[in-house]
Amino acid sequence: MSENNTSLLPDIITPVSDAIHQNLPETEKQTDGALSTVVGFFNNVVLYPVKKANLTFRYKLEAFEDDLKEKIKDIPEENLQLPPTMIAGPTLEALRYTYDEAELREMYENLLASAMDTRKDAETHPAYVDAIRQMSPLDARVMAEIVNYTQLRCISIKFSIVDSTNVYSKGMPDYFVEELCGLADPFAVSASLINLSRLGLIEIINGTIKGADYEALMSHPYVISRKELFERFGNEFILKDTKSTVALNNYGINFAKVCLAKEL
Repeated sequence: MSENNTSLLPDIITPVSDAIHQNLPETEKQTDGALSTVVGFFNNVVLYPVKKANLTFRYKLEAFEDDLKEKIKDIPEENLQLPPTMIAGPTLEALRYTYDEAELREMYENLLASAMDTRKDAETHPAYVDAIRQMSPLDARVMAEIVNYTQLRCISIKFSIVDSTNVYSKGMPDYFVEELCGLADPFAVSASLINLSRLGLIEIINGTIKGADYEALMSHPYVISRKELFERFGNEFILKDTKSTVALNNYGINFAKVCLAKEL
């Protein structure tokens, strides 16, 4: 890590005192210096506006420092660096508004930790800050679950009235994925899938996973319950489906490595 990296960060960061480090080995000075600089930034930029009004600011500062220390503990000293301002600045600013949202805070902290590791320079992209900023906690949970599977069966179902050309287009969510049902209402999950696709982190591909059983999705209890609900209005329905696949793309894989700390 070059000695002039601290000049890249805003002047409001208080440099680490030489007195604190005078008895430390050079490698420990480097780790403590990088950590203290980022924590100082968090203290002055994120917490300063609310210090007088928020009595929990000290707890948040200590928790943030502990979290970041844990995330960078395995970075070799020769690979430790101050995070680039273009990542550290927007990330810590965003944390001001989302620190109490555990899923989003975790992604921001992982992003900071990755930006402090020279081995991840090629994967750590400043656009990830905006991606997280445009995600809800549910979006974060949906993304994490997709990463666990890499690709998932997905169907779009329309309720077609028997002996009619009429179709109920909103009888089912736009996208239904069985493995994601437990996260929230399937309509909310579908909206998250659309948002993650909009952010470029996933792709919803018109096609099937080889050997996967899509027909079983048509008899899923949620699908049957929705069909029965609409048939109470006096119509009989035929289910028409379009099969697709939810999958990570290259951008999403790198995002998962950096912001979700996943090995893919």
